[in-house]
Amino acid sequence: MIAIICLLLLIIFLASISQVLLKVGSNIRNQKKSVLAPYLNVHTLCSYGLFLIVTVISVIVLKEGVPLKNYNSITSLVYVCVIGLSWGLLNEEVTKKTIVGILLIIGGVVVFNF
Repeated sequence: MIAIICLLLLIIFLASISQVLLKVGSNIRNQKKSVLAPYLNVHTLCSYGLFLIVTVISVIVLKEGVPLKNYNSITSLVYVCVIGLSWGLLNEEVTKKTIVGILLIIGGVVVFNF
């Protein structure tokens, strides 16, 4: 059971990092003004790789018996982590509405799973 919880936390962390990398990669432009530059750079390709790893770990977690309804509610915490990482790493602003949204997500996960 502890291993499954650790895998779920790893999924949340890797998916959050992947989404932040995807955001950073989408802002990269090169001098040639290539249309593919936002899609084929180191940040974006690493993000795709992390999403692949998250998918494999998700299959393992679901195969080990975590119900899909619980998996979906727990992995919604990715949104909370992305906001935190964006604030900490990318210096994005966190508004009052964002904080209310975070609290609603966390409240929903707690109510749904416990």
